[in-house]
Amino acid sequence: MFSFFSPFPFLRILGLWVIGLLCYPHGFVLLAVLLMLAFLKRRLISSLLLIGFAFIRIYQISTEFTQLIPKHDAFVFQVNQAPIRGPRAWKMQAKIIAVRHGEQWVKLHAISNLFIPGKDFVPRRGQVIQAYGTIKPILLPLLPGAFDWRHYYALQGIYTTAFVPADRLKLLRDASPTQSVFERMRTEASTYLHRVLPQGVHRNVADAMFLGMGSTIDFETRQSYASLGAIHILSVSGMHVGLLYLGLQFIFGFLLRFRPWGPRFYFGLIMLVLWSYAAMSGFSAPVLRSAWMFSVLLFAQIFRLRTHPVNVWAFSGFVLLVIQPMDLFQVGFQLSYAAVLGLILFQRHIVALWSPKNWLIKQIWELTCVAISAQIFTWPLIIYYFHQFPNPLYFFLLNPLLVLFSTLTLGIGFIFLILAPIISYFPLAFSSLGHLVLLSFELLHGLMFATTDRFQTVISFIRLNRAELILYYVGLALLWHWWSSRKVWGLFLCVVLLAGILIHRLGEPLHDEAYLSIVDKNVVFLRTQGQHGQSYGAASQAWLQSNAGAWWAGNQVVDTLTRNWPKGSFQWEFRGEEFVYLTKPSVQRNANPGHLILDPGLDLRDPRFLKTWRGSTWYFMRRPSAYRLSKLKPYWPNQVYYLAEQSAVHFP
Repeated sequence: MFSFFSPFPFLRILGLWVIGLLCYPHGFVLLAVLLMLAFLKRRLISSLLLIGFAFIRIYQISTEFTQLIPKHDAFVFQVNQAPIRGPRAWKMQAKIIAVRHGEQWVKLHAISNLFIPGKDFVPRRGQVIQAYGTIKPILLPLLPGAFDWRHYYALQGIYTTAFVPADRLKLLRDASPTQSVFERMRTEASTYLHRVLPQGVHRNVADAMFLGMGSTIDFETRQSYASLGAIHILSVSGMHVGLLYLGLQFIFGFLLRFRPWGPRFYFGLIMLVLWSYAAMSGFSAPVLRSAWMFSVLLFAQIFRLRTHPVNVWAFSGFVLLVIQPMDLFQVGFQLSYAAVLGLILFQRHIVALWSPKNWLIKQIWELTCVAISAQIFTWPLIIYYFHQFPNPLYFFLLNPLLVLFSTLTLGIGFIFLILAPIISYFPLAFSSLGHLVLLSFELLHGLMFATTDRFQTVISFIRLNRAELILYYVGLALLWHWWSSRKVWGLFLCVVLLAGILIHRLGEPLHDEAYLSIVDKNVVFLRTQGQHGQSYGAASQAWLQSNAGAWWAGNQVVDTLTRNWPKGSFQWEFRGEEFVYLTKPSVQRNANPGHLILDPGLDLRDPRFLKTWRGSTWYFMRRPSAYRLSKLKPYWPNQVYYLAEQSAVHFP
């Protein structure tokens, strides 16, 4: 009996492994067993064994760094990854070796995200450092639907974080002063790019595009790329590795004529360059996925193995999930493999719908089909995670040009970096090729910024919950079944699912609620009123997008209004309740209980004025010192919040 999985054995294996991974965090063991009963009985035992191995593997990874951390006032850590320079601080993943509990040091085995502000101290991979301070659990999302960083890092075995000033660090053991070969190559390549690109957007994007050094890119540039669906260009990803792979095939293709040693030499050279580039760009997750997939394709091509793109796709995903099961829950992994699967399944069929006679129109049509195919599986994930989507009009109109210009930029840039060590001794050749690199960036960014500055290129506040996401993929499978078998029940069920989602959406009520939180030591008050969102305070666009966007989308907000607070003390009302922000001592004049927000700079040396506020709810930006708390104890209210230590306070 023919099975859909017959040509794709690794698709079945990948599916079973994914079921096993999903069993661990959600406990759907019974569901997994029921699914396996659909297979032939002789395969049931092996299928359950594979699910069991996946379950054990993810349990092993998830419990590797879950050791409880005792109360402490200092800790020792080792920098185990290359630190990333952010706009305000160094960010790094560090291995916690020990913490000081009382007078004793307790050994630990944990990973933590550390942030070190300042420019004087430059951390390096391999350093062992003692820090005076505490590591704390990663905070929960501020608002409902905001990205859950605690869950995101927990899936990688990281549960804690710390912000440690440089003056509270003591270097115990320095790293080796010598750089690796790949680090030196990366530094030299960055130097060549900086010689031909002026300081600013072009240089920052070039560092990210070719070398994976994207920490200096500002929010506005990232937003411009994201709004046109081109955010993947800002990191070394499958597009970059694929272009390099095609270029290497073109350069070394002549070796295939010399058998029997030619193909093996060809295979070795391409593998060496591909993985050297992956190492030079920092072995980021997108590069590893792409390099591994192209390695599988190259191996099958050289050794003449029978392959199918779906089978290669499933095999590469299975191997990566065996090595690192937690990647299944990474947004980048899901988007990457969803886009590739869309290209494999749909691109050829969509191209066949129209065959233009004009060569230029044909190329544009094929590029558009690539964009459409990649979006079939990815657009629900983009909306589910980011609650926004590029405007389809500008996306499909500009995408062919963006693909063309970005491909030219990448191609010229790769040629420049390959030839730079040689032509750097010839100033005229180096300058000429450098001007070509600069021109390619000016064309790419000129088109992008001219569009994003003049038009609304992104649709914000779109929502898609988990149930709707699953129903979309179920509906897509039903449509595929209807198209391939022409059985009308598949189309009927798909329409029923769509109608059910629309009816549920139309019946949802509007909400009027608010949240109180802080942003960079400033209070922020967020509110929804019908389909209108309001933000009061000094919250940046980036902060609002990452924290309030999902909440506003869930409340069906269609537009927002942002206002800044006045200077000094001020007050406002919400549903008849008074909120007072104090920057200097003042007694309460309203007899009704209210909400008192104390500015960090408020003079509390004489706290007697707080006696009049005992009936109110107090909000501190940060927890005061133990000494200050003891002085405030006689005037303490019934309820107190420390906004920096918790999620936003809800006012329904």
